[in-house]
Amino acid sequence: MQFCRSSKLLLASLTRLLPYLFAFALLPTIAVAQAGLTDTDIALLKEVMPDASSFSEKAGDPPVYKAYAAAEQDAEPELIGYLFETPDYPPEEIGYSAPIEVLVGMDLEGVLSGIKVLYYRESYKSIRGDFLNTERFPNQFEGMSVSDGFRPGRDLDGVSRATITSWATSRGIRNAARHVAQSYLTDSEFAANANSGEAALQILEAQSWEKLKESGLVKDFPIVLEDLTELNLTLAFMGNESLGELLVGPDDYSRADREASNRVSDGNMLLVGIDGNASTPFRQERLAVKQGDAVYNIERRRFVYVGSADNGKIAGKVRFAGAMVLSDEIDMNKPFTVLYDTGKQVETFEELAQTDYQVPPVPLALAMGTPVPAEYLPERANPFPEFDDFEEEEGVWASLMNSAPWYEVAALLVLFALVMTAFLRKSAPIRWVTLAYTLVYLGFYNGTFLSVSHITNGLKLGPSLFLNDLPLLLIVVFTIVTTLFWGRVFCSSLCPFGALQDFITRIVPKKWQRELPQAIHDKALYIKYGILALLVVTAVTFSDLSLFQYFEPFGTIFYFSRSALLWVILALFLLASTFISRFYCRYACPLGAAL
Repeated sequence: MQFCRSSKLLLASLTRLLPYLFAFALLPTIAVAQAGLTDTDIALLKEVMPDASSFSEKAGDPPVYKAYAAAEQDAEPELIGYLFETPDYPPEEIGYSAPIEVLVGMDLEGVLSGIKVLYYRESYKSIRGDFLNTERFPNQFEGMSVSDGFRPGRDLDGVSRATITSWATSRGIRNAARHVAQSYLTDSEFAANANSGEAALQILEAQSWEKLKESGLVKDFPIVLEDLTELNLTLAFMGNESLGELLVGPDDYSRADREASNRVSDGNMLLVGIDGNASTPFRQERLAVKQGDAVYNIERRRFVYVGSADNGKIAGKVRFAGAMVLSDEIDMNKPFTVLYDTGKQVETFEELAQTDYQVPPVPLALAMGTPVPAEYLPERANPFPEFDDFEEEEGVWASLMNSAPWYEVAALLVLFALVMTAFLRKSAPIRWVTLAYTLVYLGFYNGTFLSVSHITNGLKLGPSLFLNDLPLLLIVVFTIVTTLFWGRVFCSSLCPFGALQDFITRIVPKKWQRELPQAIHDKALYIKYGILALLVVTAVTFSDLSLFQYFEPFGTIFYFSRSALLWVILALFLLASTFISRFYCRYACPLGAAL
């Protein structure tokens, strides 16, 4: 009887302990999924991959967080994807002035579940607000495949007025995602194509310029003019980033592809090397492409400058190079004809200078992201879609003009005319019209106003900073010229924050307005020079330290900052301006100090 009672007590105790024993048995699984992660970490990972219920610590080579779905009580959690941080996948992509760090989620099919910008210290961010996280730019990455090109202007929309930043962000995400896919998604179609493409690229890398001609990738197109001088063109398909970098070098290809993406939203690039002793210089508008009965003229926007042919396989083979951005209506699987009009009177297309071109199988597979035919495969290489940027010597100006947003240019020219008319005629009515135009258009609508960040980044990056944005370049040139001849015309009529203060002064009753005592005023005038020195020194010395936003409050109001502190600073400056006309401009504006 005693034994039975003891057995029952033991059984009851075990029954009560069973849930705890079961939970203890699951501890290793839970630990694997959440060990070492704070609640903040988990919330951040969950934001990027909401379908996951648990995550591992960051580990592996390359380092990733593993994401797991909810598991049954007695089952191992199911792996559903990986999360990774772009700084772990060098080289880091540099934005407008600093690296941009992003957390990325990707499922087992190579499809992105989302991104989260973790860190960037852009000077644009300081004056324009946290545009990478507040605009719809980040949301576009959800659902993109690792095989996509990730090119702003083509595969996704960039951040308005922040081209460099959006390209750097996209490129960093793309490169890291492809690295993870090749390392962890080894059985996927993407990895198979990647390995196939790497093999194809190795084939091309091993070939000399002459061998590339024999393969058909590179084709000479000599054109004899009427005076018997020659224009020697060289054509090569450049519809893939790796292929483009092989042919012209990474920097030149990068610039050309970025420029192409800024101008048109479709098409592959066909490299055009230019050489010879032609008496008539090469003219891009004389090019055309014919396939079947269709003829595609090469508009100015569809021709980009590539470089001086100093790098890549093309180095030393031509004097300089450009690229045609072919219409997406051209079937790259079929041959096409490149035409050049020498200016001679002709009656049919057949009388024009022309050459036939067909993209060979290996580079075509690279561009299309398809497996390279087995007969061409040796070992290993890289086929990803493309990317990139733009610069040129004399051609940079043509590029600047061709890609300019002309409605913005026209709006600025009208504003400049108003500014100068008001200034030279000393007309108060015209000046108030100008101030309203400046406040509404440059301030709230367009946002193209100057900041000390333009000065500091100009010192660090050189004048090329302004050579891809014609409206900004016009404002810079106008400001410099008018300052040299007439003083601070910019401050008077072209600064939207100055305009806002003038409207406050006009609205506020005269009896409220005051002047600082002369002795204090004379000393306070030097404060803005101290602020300017502080901002320049910190920007040049500490690239990760950004103080612009605390001393340039116009970014807070015109870009609607989410920082309560910045709104307090703005409110204090505006409050001071209600009593002392243009208080900020007089005593605290570092840009005014620089002019």
